[in-house]
Amino acid sequence: MKLSLCCFLVWAQVLSASNILNTPSVDATLFRVTQFATGLPLPSSAIKASDGSLLVLLSPGYGTSQVVRFQDLNSDGVADGAPTILYSNANAGPATQIRQAGKLYYIAEFGNTAITALAPGVSPEDPLQASGSLKFEYAPDYAHPTPGIAVRPTPDKPGSIDLIFNVGSQYNAQASTSPVTVSGFGLAPTQLQGDSLYMITIDETGDVPIASNLRQVAGGIRNVYGMAFDPISGDLYFADNAIDEDNVTNFSEPYQADELNRIPAAKLGTEVLQFGFPNCYPEYRSDTLIETNPGACNGVTQSLINFQPVSGFRSEGPTEIAFSPALFPALYRNGIFVGFSGGTGPEGTNNQNPVVFANSTFTELIHFIESGTLSHNPVGIYSTADSLFILDWGGGSIYQITALADVPEPAVWLLVSSALCFFGLRKRFGPKVSA
Repeated sequence: MKLSLCCFLVWAQVLSASNILNTPSVDATLFRVTQFATGLPLPSSAIKASDGSLLVLLSPGYGTSQVVRFQDLNSDGVADGAPTILYSNANAGPATQIRQAGKLYYIAEFGNTAITALAPGVSPEDPLQASGSLKFEYAPDYAHPTPGIAVRPTPDKPGSIDLIFNVGSQYNAQASTSPVTVSGFGLAPTQLQGDSLYMITIDETGDVPIASNLRQVAGGIRNVYGMAFDPISGDLYFADNAIDEDNVTNFSEPYQADELNRIPAAKLGTEVLQFGFPNCYPEYRSDTLIETNPGACNGVTQSLINFQPVSGFRSEGPTEIAFSPALFPALYRNGIFVGFSGGTGPEGTNNQNPVVFANSTFTELIHFIESGTLSHNPVGIYSTADSLFILDWGGGSIYQITALADVPEPAVWLLVSSALCFFGLRKRFGPKVSA
């Protein structure tokens, strides 16, 4: 009965996933939605390896940092069985993000307050080997020690990459006062300012990564987790997690709207742009620009768009961001998808955790997956040429949303699968015909 069980599992994973899109705001007939994997311990981030397999960052028991490898050789949107563990550190979790721009992978390990470099083996299924870390030392009770990261190849320097990381704010709504110390990759202990983004160049040509040219690239940020480089322009985009209300309840709302911001490639590393925290920010719901003192917004780079409620549904706590898959339908092309961690609303469900699409002109927000649809938080967002992967942190699932240019629609795909399964069952258990 293995064949029939296999068919049942495939049907179940398509049917259970096909209803997560926010219809009618999103035309679900343009996409195939599958549950790529489920039952995972806190999946937070994903990236495709060179052979096309999917590497996923997990946090078993909340305290472990782990990288696992999935394969989907028949491209049906469902992983081919259980993953292979490539890396595990029992004292470093939870893990937050995984990125690659050159030879090495970089993972952010919240529990270890570190960004760790992992070297791949000879073949894709070989274990990943830790080859050093950037370590951060924060003052006690530092509010935002989560390392958001992004990487790119260093311009005009083969064999090196630039690593962007945030040093979040020490407090909810006031400027940081305690420095943060960073060291590792050959870098001597160095003090950094809070409320900032930094960039460091890492030479990957040797046996161990060597860091140099540490510089601040942005100030006036509160807590940046999701960052990504535009693959065409090279501009850096990031989502800033905004000022919260003083006493959070199921009914309360924050003072500031979360923001989507940009640093042009030409200014990255040559200027330190200021983004306003904590004295210049867009007010939640009204979008009014608030100045806590006269002139506080002078010289501030304003956001591209602010994440206000859409049709009464909220989005708060931006997590990873991803550029639109190149093969997505025109309406969802050339923009940015953003996940949100959200919180519990008046009815006891999470009413702040959608996946939001910001269009290419940053004039419209679409709740691609509505708040409360997923069982917990879509922390991880990753895009390929034709697909968007959504990692539901608390729900333990990964969803794959694929453009239907060359993929059968779910109903058609199910009919084809049904026919194949029926043929297989008939061949195995049906009447035998003598030659």
